[in-house]
Amino acid sequence: MGAVNISPEIISLIEELRNDRTHGASQLARRAAKVLKIAAEHSQVDSAEQFLLEQREIGERLMSAHPAMAPVFNIVNGLLNTIAGKATEMELDSIRRFTMSRADEVTRGSLEAIAQIAKYGSELIAGGDRIMTHSYSSTVVAVLKAAFTKHRDIEVIITRSGPGGTGERIARELELYGIPSTFIDDAAMGFYVSTVNKVMVGADRVCADGKIVNGIGTYQLALVAERASIPFYVLCETLKFDPRLRSDAVDLEEKEPSEVVGAGRLPPGVKVKNPYFDITPLELITGIVTENGLLMSEEVTGYMQKYLIKDN
Repeated sequence: MGAVNISPEIISLIEELRNDRTHGASQLARRAAKVLKIAAEHSQVDSAEQFLLEQREIGERLMSAHPAMAPVFNIVNGLLNTIAGKATEMELDSIRRFTMSRADEVTRGSLEAIAQIAKYGSELIAGGDRIMTHSYSSTVVAVLKAAFTKHRDIEVIITRSGPGGTGERIARELELYGIPSTFIDDAAMGFYVSTVNKVMVGADRVCADGKIVNGIGTYQLALVAERASIPFYVLCETLKFDPRLRSDAVDLEEKEPSEVVGAGRLPPGVKVKNPYFDITPLELITGIVTENGLLMSEEVTGYMQKYLIKDN
């Protein structure tokens, strides 16, 4: 591929997405689609071929921004493949308009999926339930909001959610909706898990082997939930299913050590690690709620083989 000049504005948008530590994977995937739309709208290239090269270069940068998050790859790669299939039969202006329209379509599709999950997920929550959640997920927030419209007596236990502290975002959003919540440190999840009826978390990726990639600490929460015999549900759209990669091939993204401990606080010979994601095996999961309904853990890999392999 020849050299492609990407505008400073688009590069800035890509870097903003790369450095985002608070939004969930679905939200970032929709933002990635918007970046491709903006790039198409403001493109200065002279041919459909150059347009395709430009979109491909931007797409590659977007997909590498959050390698652990399957929906960023899936939504961008799907858009690029669709655009490539049309590029040979359209003039430049037509392919630009098509790209912008298609970006809007996949964004709507993701939002519609979240709305369906909110419906199905909220049906798993009964009046008086106390739910624990970990690691920011806009899907989990949508489910809790939907449940609260039916059951005003539910409560939520929110973990700090790793060094990045994304649980704070959940706490702020639930407060806006008036949902009663309690915020705890991750170290207290085992102490509090026996006080809840259900655990509900999002996901950044459902791997080809069915294992779940999500914010660091999800694995230990699944372990303590199993020990306490508490149902553990994952809420995610099928955009997060990735039949390409097994869990041992996923880049779990190491982040800045300063989030764990301030510079100079420890002796220089002490290594500081800050992984952002971990892997939870299916046997610790009760089920995955998707826009197509509830998949029990034993159904997940078969579902991917039947419905998703052909599309990748």
